[in-house]
Amino acid sequence: MTKTKKNKLKKPGPLARAVAYLSLVVLISGDSLFGEDYIRANFVWGLWLLGAIATVVGGTYFLIKADWRRVIRQMPIELNLLLAPMIASSTWSVYPLQTVSSFVIQMGVTVIALFYAATFSWRQILVIFANTIRGIVYGMLAIAVFSTIFPNARYAFAESENYLDGGLIRLMLGNPNLVSNNYVAAWALIGVITFAIEAAVKKKTRTLSIISLVAAVILVFVSKSAGMIFASVAVLLAAIVSLAAEGKDKATRHRYYHIAWSIAGIGVFLVLVFRRQVFEFLGKSPDMTHRTDIWESVVSLIEQRALEGWGFIGAWVPGVKPYEGLIVINGEKYYQAHNAYLDIWLQLGAVGLILFGILLTRVFVKTWRLGVHHSNALYLWPLLILMTQLVRGITESRFLIGSAMMLLILFAVKSYDPEKLLEENSKKPKRKQLEQIGRGPITRLIRR
Repeated sequence: MTKTKKNKLKKPGPLARAVAYLSLVVLISGDSLFGEDYIRANFVWGLWLLGAIATVVGGTYFLIKADWRRVIRQMPIELNLLLAPMIASSTWSVYPLQTVSSFVIQMGVTVIALFYAATFSWRQILVIFANTIRGIVYGMLAIAVFSTIFPNARYAFAESENYLDGGLIRLMLGNPNLVSNNYVAAWALIGVITFAIEAAVKKKTRTLSIISLVAAVILVFVSKSAGMIFASVAVLLAAIVSLAAEGKDKATRHRYYHIAWSIAGIGVFLVLVFRRQVFEFLGKSPDMTHRTDIWESVVSLIEQRALEGWGFIGAWVPGVKPYEGLIVINGEKYYQAHNAYLDIWLQLGAVGLILFGILLTRVFVKTWRLGVHHSNALYLWPLLILMTQLVRGITESRFLIGSAMMLLILFAVKSYDPEKLLEENSKKPKRKQLEQIGRGPITRLIRR
């Protein structure tokens, strides 16, 4: 691998890095706190709120210290057009106070994303995410092992017999209705991608990265999340096509893309036709654990305000109509549409859905070009993470809040970084860089 270019980004100090780590922890924990706990005044919420304020203040300070004008200019017009109706919808929202407060939260998430984009290089961002996700993966595995060995330890894991029943971190994260295997598997899959890229681009020992990669793979498998299985297939297909397209002429690349889209289309068609057999094979119900019932309820609301929507709210707030009591399954209330695309349509109407679709398309194209055209495996990371979120959005609404929204904004802005801020192209193709993962001492020991 060649030496990196002289990066014009100043090396962030320890305080900036501390704010970055704290902001990521706040965003990830906030993902699981929406729902019942949204309005619960307790110590956890108070602590989270203090952390959120600290990260926004710190992020704003370091954003201003950095080249904030550059990142503001790099914000795609589609992103600005999507943010506008979020606050504008307060004029016709059924719950105007919640719309305004949700927009304030959204602006905080945006500030954090811009802070990351202005202050850190892609490699530094990868390191921050890798270290944070490492803690999540190891913590989840530790709890999984403990709750499986001691299934009667209800003082530690309320309402959960063991991890395989889906209650891994219910007590720890505080929301038994919304924290599920899909949430666990999503971060495990993000960990697989992050640790694999980390191992590929590391110049020194890869032992920790490879151990983390193995742990994340195990967590994906034992979670038994159908949504993340489909996401894993999509990520694998995107990785194969992007690696195959590297260094090829335009005609060849586009031929690969057409083949990939055809395979994906056929795959989706077969899953829809044989969904009962597919989901039974995965150990799931054909309706994807009541999601079709949830979507029917959401569509019925959309039809009442298809053009303008009900008003931006991000995460559904308990006690707020029309969401309160809209979805009750087996006595449990659910506070999301379990589909990010239906949820944005529900909240911002057809205009919001179109803007969201255009933004996703633009970001996908930009990250794809970055991942394919640059020979450093580092730049595959945003593409593959985005692919995970796009597929995850089919069965979950978390794409619209917290860490997932921060990543979307980060990718939307940072994918426009000028060439001088990127690392130099590697002499080795990305495929060769990724092959280095299998040459470490851990993998050699496993092969023996």
